[in-house]
Amino acid sequence: MDARAELVLAILEACEEEGEDVPFASLLEDIACLRPRLAPLAKRLAARYGSLPPRVALAMMARDPAWRKAVREGSSAYLSSPR
Repeated sequence: MDARAELVLAILEACEEEGEDVPFASLLEDIACLRPRLAPLAKRLAARYGSLPPRVALAMMARDPAWRKAVREGSSAYLSSPR
């Protein structure tokens, strides 16, 4: 799994824990701290989508050609992981 898909998976996992109560920028900040390897990508996403609710940011990412494949891969990994 590439870094973008891994970041999407981390976002989905964080949303499961935190729900919609946490701003997307805050989720990304937490992910950047917990997974330093993903920090540069998380910061770029925060600059572009950080002001949006997580569900809206993920929907916008799914429509963005640069993120579409990663959203598909990260979502698939999330849905196939045991809970």
